[in-house]
Parts: sequence; structure tokens; C-alpha cells
Amino acid sequence: MLFCLLALISMATAAYPQHKFGHVRNLINADNKLYHFGFILGLNAMDFNPSQSGAIATDDGKRWYGDVTDFGTGFTVGIISDLRLGEYFNLRFNPVLLFNDRKLHFVDEDGNPGEDADVKSDIIDFPLLVKMRAQRMGNYRPYLLCGPAATIDLGRSKDCNILLKQMDYGIEFGFGCDIYLTYFKLGPEFKMFLGMNNMLDTDRPDLEGSKQMKYTQALSKLTSRMFTLTFNFE
Repeated sequence: MLFCLLALISMATAAYPQHKFGHVRNLINADNKLYHFGFILGLNAMDFNPSQSGAIATDDGKRWYGDVTDFGTGFTVGIISDLRLGEYFNLRFNPVLLFNDRKLHFVDEDGNPGEDADVKSDIIDFPLLVKMRAQRMGNYRPYLLCGPAATIDLGRSKDCNILLKQMDYGIEFGFGCDIYLTYFKLGPEFKMFLGMNNMLDTDRPDLEGSKQMKYTQALSKLTSRMFTLTFNFE
């Protein structure tokens, strides 16, 4: 699907007169480098995709349900390493550090609220992405991204009702546009990470016999989703 979209963008670019976008003036040879580096600054939003277990809590005999209530904004910073594979393809390894919080709200089967779980996340994301670039249009060049990614959560805390596993993996994809300025390329970029690992840590001996254990028991699976809006400086 991504290749089809890239092909359509390339054909539309080729069919559209180049003068409509202006002549190529800036960084004419920037895309011919075998490799280059840069840095990333931006914002992120994190989410959970919870699956309910339907289990009955041992302390009150009720079923509990959890869902995400707050969709906060966090900060993202990272580095860029880019290897040119051809005219339209690059291989990118762009590790980033994401800071954010997620909140899970719990209610019982009667709609009575329980305790919220504030899950703090300081995540290092290691994506290996193929960058598929359209034909350059003046000083602009749109692109698509797709590839696998692994994450490590450095901010997890056992003081929370919900404990996450430290490692995750999944697929990362997105789109952006390189803007060729006088001295560097600026790339606004939007990406989405879809986690595939069940991040819910059910091994909680520290909560055995406590009322907080029902919140872990309420969920059978918890997968992560992350959205980033960044600006690449290359």
C-alpha cells in the first residue's frame, strides 16, 4: 500500500510542471550523499489499547473495566542516521527518547469509579525505517516511512496499580516532507507506532492480597500506541 502511494505521488509530481513549485535552488546535492546525520525535536502522544478480562475481583466480587482517559502531550528528542540506498530509497536508524504520562481509569460493573493508574513513561524508541521518497518538487520532497521498531521503558514504577513490561516491539510508519533551506533540510514528520507485545505485567507479588490487585486482574492485554509529530534537522 505504501509503495502504491509513493508511486502515485511520484507520477503526480512528474506530471505537474516543475515551475509551479519553483526552481531547485537550495542544497542541490544534499540527496546524493551516501550517509548523513541530524537531530530530532518534537511532540508525542501515547495511548493504550486495553483488552478487558471480565474476571471477577476477589475482594468485592465485581467485574472491573479499565480504559484510557487522558491523552497528554509529551516531548521527543532524538538523532538521525541516514544511509542512501538509491534515488528514491533511504535506510534510517533514528533512536528517540519520548517523555509522557498515560492514565488508566477504572470503573466497576455498576459504573462506580476506582483508583486511576498514572503510568509514567520514559521510552527509548529504536526504529529501523525505509524512507521512500517522491520526486523532488523545487525545494520540497514528500516521503513515506515504514519499518520495525523496539522500545525500552526506563520510567516504569512498581508504585503504580498497573505495571508495564520494560520491552516492546512493533511496526512504525508515517509520512513527512523534506524542505530544502539554505543551509539544512527541515523535515516535518508524523509517525505512528503500533505495539505488538502485551505490556501488562501480571506478576505482582507486591500486590497479592491488596485491593489494588483487581486493577491488574481487570485487564487481559495492554498494547501500546504512540503518535509523534517531529521536526528533523539534517
